[in-house]
Amino acid sequence: MTKPKILISEDEVIIAEDIAACLEELGYETCAIDSGEDTLNMIRETQPDLVLLDINLRGNADGVTLGSQIKEEFGIPFIYLTAYADKATIDRAKETEPDGFLVKPFDENNLRSAIEIALYKHDQKTDTKEAETAPVPVNNKEQDVLSDYIFVKVKHRIIKVHYNEILWVEAYDNYSFIVTADQKYLVSSTLKDMEHKLPSNNFVRVHRSYIANLDKIDALEESSVVFSKGDIPIGKSYKKNLMSRFNII
Repeated sequence: MTKPKILISEDEVIIAEDIAACLEELGYETCAIDSGEDTLNMIRETQPDLVLLDINLRGNADGVTLGSQIKEEFGIPFIYLTAYADKATIDRAKETEPDGFLVKPFDENNLRSAIEIALYKHDQKTDTKEAETAPVPVNNKEQDVLSDYIFVKVKHRIIKVHYNEILWVEAYDNYSFIVTADQKYLVSSTLKDMEHKLPSNNFVRVHRSYIANLDKIDALEESSVVFSKGDIPIGKSYKKNLMSRFNII
């Protein structure tokens, strides 16, 4: 799958290089780094999927001005980066309808989540019409086939994910992450919605923020469920129901 291309518009060189290194670790491609003076031309040249934009750029145009121009001319998602901004600047920034704010300093998890949500929301908006006209199952046989997997939207592709590939599902605000052995997909469903969509014979809520695939559990510890990829917590109110699902001797 093609890596999302990200342009960094940041006039602090060291910060920009740190962000670029972080993006590489997360599996993204940094297509350009700019101090803000030539950001629009670089967008035209490199055609990024998303822009990380310092809100307090120094120069003829600050980040808010550039954000407004990016939205009007290119229609691509952009996320503001800020260490500090006065109320007037924040109010101006809100009017440009950015796809996110990141307060410096931020860690890899915050950066990854902000980017994934921004890309996902953008794709949802641009592909709404196509989604509405997508074919739907018309008979019971098709329904039976579809019961073995779900489709997850990743950028401009809709990817089939079999239930037996899913390790767990993790809540993230009004979204959820579907975690497999080698991928982490962001979907626009709450954990409660996911609980209804996934087959209850395999998937069980083990914590207010987690649903586990029983078939993929390697071990149970006092307060966590162990998978090949890592551990997730067990909530006290969910433990009894979880333990009842296993034949323990």
